[in-house]
Amino acid sequence: MPVYKNSDMRRAIEEYIHHPKHREVLRLRFCDSYTYEEIAEAVNYSPQHVKSICRENKALLISHL
Repeated sequence: MPVYKNSDMRRAIEEYIHHPKHREVLRLRFCDSYTYEEIAEAVNYSPQHVKSICRENKALLISHL
């Protein structure tokens, strides 16, 4: 994924991602560079579920940057 300014990515996440826990996952991954395992532990999801959330929302976020 290309590098984007954190402020732009945070804005896109807040504006276009409606599920609060998904916003948290995406902020931790794309703004704070947490690993899937670190995020999974923080939000009480499996690492696979975290990967799925990131994969499903990446294109949407990029389209708004």
